[in-house]
Amino acid sequence: MRSWTKDVYQHQIFEPQGMTVEPHVLEDRGGNVVLVKFALSPMLERGMPEFDLMLLWSINMLQENTGVTGVFASNASREEYISTVTLDWQIFPPGTADEVVTRLVGSAHPANAPDFKKHVRERVQLFEGFQPKAYIRGQGGFGSYFGAQFSDDLVVFENLKYGNAVYLLYQDWSAVSQRSRLDLLRDQDAHFDRVVHTDGWQARLTALLHDKLFERGLRRRRNGYRPKRRGR
Repeated sequence: MRSWTKDVYQHQIFEPQGMTVEPHVLEDRGGNVVLVKFALSPMLERGMPEFDLMLLWSINMLQENTGVTGVFASNASREEYISTVTLDWQIFPPGTADEVVTRLVGSAHPANAPDFKKHVRERVQLFEGFQPKAYIRGQGGFGSYFGAQFSDDLVVFENLKYGNAVYLLYQDWSAVSQRSRLDLLRDQDAHFDRVVHTDGWQARLTALLHDKLFERGLRRRRNGYRPKRRGR
């Protein structure tokens, strides 16, 4: 007889759970836009055995079958679901830098965006040189979206929680901002510019923003240009 030791993979077998994916239309806006909620049945209960394991199982099942995931309380309302997939902008008038930062930050503390307030302040200081007509912030679950509006067809915004770029939107900016990053990048006809956060991105954004304002008659040519700052 003999024996030996070797590394092996541990196997765990999960029997079918009898779950079903149930779709529900939350909002039909006509055209090509329909908001659909996918829910698993039966629902999970916090006190059930192996709750954490079953929660992970459920998230994987939704991801594999629908491509989207989320966790909600069983009594979540229709409005709560919609607020996580529909980006509505809250618009603020210009003010002092401190006032603008306070409004943009609000109660938002994105877990994936360290120094959120510091970065917002840096963006506000950059935007102020171009005298925006308003500042914007996403509402509800989109509190990490923020930016500035310079004209009816020129908005600059970013999402520090998920993104690594600043977006300049032009035609129908409110509607375009609803689209996902991947959807925008695939659309060759979408009217937007994207400035990735690599070395020198602030200078590239400043130059691009100045050119777009010049096209709209809101700035002089860039030769010898120095952005004016509001007096405080």
